[in-house]
Amino acid sequence: MPLATYSVTGLWEGYKLSELKERTLSNLKQKEGNYTRYSETNIVNALNDGIIQTVVMTKCLRGFAIIILKDGYSQYKPPSQLLEIDKAYFYQSATSYYEIAQKSITWLNRFKSGWRTQNGDPKILYPGDSYGNLRKIGFTPTPDTDGDDYISSPDTGIYASSSGMTTSGNVTGTNTTAHATTCTDSAGRTLSDEGISIGMMAVNVTDGSSGQITAVTGSTFTCTLADGTANTWAVGDSFTVLAGEYGVVVDWENDEKYIFSSEIGGMIDVTALTGNVYLTFVKRPIRLVYNNQYPEIPPELHEFLSDYAVYSLKRTSPRGSTDYEEAMAAFATFEKGINERYVDQDSNLLDDGMMDYNL
Repeated sequence: MPLATYSVTGLWEGYKLSELKERTLSNLKQKEGNYTRYSETNIVNALNDGIIQTVVMTKCLRGFAIIILKDGYSQYKPPSQLLEIDKAYFYQSATSYYEIAQKSITWLNRFKSGWRTQNGDPKILYPGDSYGNLRKIGFTPTPDTDGDDYISSPDTGIYASSSGMTTSGNVTGTNTTAHATTCTDSAGRTLSDEGISIGMMAVNVTDGSSGQITAVTGSTFTCTLADGTANTWAVGDSFTVLAGEYGVVVDWENDEKYIFSSEIGGMIDVTALTGNVYLTFVKRPIRLVYNNQYPEIPPELHEFLSDYAVYSLKRTSPRGSTDYEEAMAAFATFEKGINERYVDQDSNLLDDGMMDYNL
């Protein structure tokens, strides 16, 4: 069912980057806008470090990837935003799959003699060799059949980006026609092909405003802007569309593409994956860049990011100094707040350890 256009009042979305900077300055006992001692760039970097630390502690950001397997290839580049692997599943068909075990190379050498030369459907995932600053993902047995090309034939309702995507899934461009609510891509791209869909968030970088996309037609999208200077789309305004729910497809040539659904929850129904691996993982958060941008982590955790920023900015002070003591106190507040506020939905599910076959 397509997303409907509606308004919600009283829904707290957390703190925007501009507000997080103000909170950090307050905690640093600096006046609003005073970046004399601590530069704005350093504060933003510290806030982003806090978001990453929050994800490491809570594993609150999840994503999935499709790894297109190739006959004779045992190792593959992971998704660029992968922070930690959760589960891996091999699809024998569109409706049949099994979970792949995860083992270390030490374990394989000890218990699976000849594992490097075995061919067939993969049963085990292991940490592979380095690919730049990433660690490749290895499979044994080595696949002996090419997996289906998901990008050329995706599930119904799933769209693949064609170009212009970054590892965070953002789409950038320039507006070419002045309008109150409609942004027109100067490059003339078919924006739905780029992965832009209803419900995503668009940022007018030039104006400092943002809003949710309510329509996408050809090379235009409709978005009512707020919290900026003029809150309109002027000629030459730069835009960035922040991708929401999306998946990553990595093929054997190490190319990375992105897939989207125009419906909330549509990505969970991805199934046409015969001969490929479906990977779930903890992902790196999109960096805060724009003042109207919200962190990807749950809103109830936003207030503790300024505490982490204080810790990050002051932790290198001499031991015993006031700044060092403030840094340690700020980190304790951050850690306590994250641990107390984060609600792990998985851990709250009742599980009596019995197999309920009639569910």
